[in-house]
Amino acid sequence: MSRVLVAIALVLFVSPAWAQDFSPMKFNDVREVAPGVFFRYSSISATDKSIPFGGSNNIWIVFEDFVVVYDANFPKEAGDVLEAVKKTTNKPVRYVLDSHHHGDHAYGNAVWVKAGAQIVAQSNCARLLRINGPAEFKKEGEGPTGRKDVASSKLKVPDISFDDKLVIDDGKQRVEFHFLGHAHTAGDAVAYLPKHKILCTGDACVNGAFNYMGHSDSASWIRVLDRMQQFDVKMVCPGHGKLAGPELFKTQQRYFVELRQQVQKGIDKGLELDDIIAGMDMPWQKEWTGLDIKERKDNIGHVYDELTGRVMPWDLVEDFGIYEGPSPTKKDAGWTAPKRIVVPALMPAKLLELKRIAPDVMFVPVKTAEEAAKEAKDADAVVGFSTPDIVKAGNKLRWMQIAHAGVDKDMVAEVVDSKVTVTNLARVHGPNVADTAMALLLAHTRGLDVRKNRPLMGYWNSLQATGKAQATELHGKTMVLVGLGGIGAQIARRAEAFGMKVRAIDPDETLVRPSFVFSLERPDKLMKLLPEADVVVLACPLTSKTQGMFGSEQFAAMKKSAYFVNIARGGLVKQDELIAALRDGKIAGAGLDVTDPEPLPDDHPLWRTPNLVLTPHMGGQSDGARDRMWRLYRENIRRFVAGEPLLCVVDKKRGY
Repeated sequence: MSRVLVAIALVLFVSPAWAQDFSPMKFNDVREVAPGVFFRYSSISATDKSIPFGGSNNIWIVFEDFVVVYDANFPKEAGDVLEAVKKTTNKPVRYVLDSHHHGDHAYGNAVWVKAGAQIVAQSNCARLLRINGPAEFKKEGEGPTGRKDVASSKLKVPDISFDDKLVIDDGKQRVEFHFLGHAHTAGDAVAYLPKHKILCTGDACVNGAFNYMGHSDSASWIRVLDRMQQFDVKMVCPGHGKLAGPELFKTQQRYFVELRQQVQKGIDKGLELDDIIAGMDMPWQKEWTGLDIKERKDNIGHVYDELTGRVMPWDLVEDFGIYEGPSPTKKDAGWTAPKRIVVPALMPAKLLELKRIAPDVMFVPVKTAEEAAKEAKDADAVVGFSTPDIVKAGNKLRWMQIAHAGVDKDMVAEVVDSKVTVTNLARVHGPNVADTAMALLLAHTRGLDVRKNRPLMGYWNSLQATGKAQATELHGKTMVLVGLGGIGAQIARRAEAFGMKVRAIDPDETLVRPSFVFSLERPDKLMKLLPEADVVVLACPLTSKTQGMFGSEQFAAMKKSAYFVNIARGGLVKQDELIAALRDGKIAGAGLDVTDPEPLPDDHPLWRTPNLVLTPHMGGQSDGARDRMWRLYRENIRRFVAGEPLLCVVDKKRGY
């Protein structure tokens, strides 16, 4: 027995090469941190300029037949890492993941491709390398201070991209590439090795004063670090700096939380940026990084710009798909900086926000569209109102921001024929309207009755007696979704999360089918898809082509067990024919947040129609929507004043 105990003791005290080891490493050293997992420590210093910048740290994982590398690095360092890989294994490198689009993580792609690898990246990273990459790559290699290795190489964009998750697993090794949100950049991808409890973070989590925030969203970055802490992690391999344990997540997160808090306090006191920087105090940060917080003026300035609306709110683009459109910019001949903008009656704090981003502009608050028309005479823009009288009065008018998403009532001849750029709130209301669509559907499928003051026991007994308490689940059902714009996409996300198959209809041939949509067809396929639908949802704009698009022919093509939901516009539906379909049992039920007319008269037959759930066009109401609306207003004003393309530009001829 004693020999057995001695043997066990010896096993316990023998430390394999891959046991957790956070001891100091020399620059460019390689350490096996887990079986077949190697970490290369790259040179970098925030305080010693004599230390050459060696790009990013690198990690590689040896699979049964190939190698996966995390981060491509610069071209020169990519060659160095490739030689280091060859010293650890004779297996070929098959995949290289760019953690994000910056040069020290992606500009070595061509070196790895020449060695036979394919480049992998998150979709946003791939897009940034395709769109911004050529100019940025060229700039990195130009001039006497440019990198010679970049100048003599070429940009290689990713071969494989993913949205949220990509897994490589051969039974021996497993690596999961995850997109957790906008952190250091819009396309940060981390690599998780669940068998070894290792997380490779790129620059979304670094160990030291290596945070560049120029392409970041600090609020989202904090949430990303929350998500990192949900992984079961024993070792963190950061993009820059030393190996660490999971406590690094909290340290990195604390930096951004306190940075935002201190900058916000200064803003609340009415301080300018220089005064805010002078008052910053974060002594623990110097202990961690070796730098005083005041030495990172660029980071403080970035957070200041975020909190005062001087930079793009990235969630509008990434979460809600709000993009810029064709509109006059400072590059156009004859462009002049705007001087006068009419805005809705705003609280003083909101006006102060606008003055911060446009100090040379006179903002004229008004309460009504009539007042807006009176003040439009010498105005460059009107925000929150859109009428023919405003266009007629606006001698200098260049832009109108509409205060809602649907523009069918705004596109009158005076507006359409004018040279005024019109923007709306498309996609701003996506989440809240999508919630309403699902609520209308669930009211039917779960047998909910929203009427109040019903005697509970009697109602309970009637449900049991009639069988109405028997609910239908959405899992496995098919939704035909007409319209895959901002609201439609949000509905599709929710439906897919319920386990539904979403078959979308949209006329936009430039749309790419998202992963949460099973199929994307053109409007001429609608009648073919209707017999497959368990649910039909309208989320398309009202135009001359879509007016009355749903009537008896469409309802007859649906299953008798199917449900119909309209959260778009009442004019899309022939209401008399909907009423007939419900009364005759042609469909199982309907949910309407929109009707024609609105508000619905008390004696309208819809109120007496069976199997119908009505809500009073309340889908657009929510605290989140109000916040997004304000931030879109502010961002479009910033863009208009700076001469940049506006967001949510309406195609006046098409009507959306």
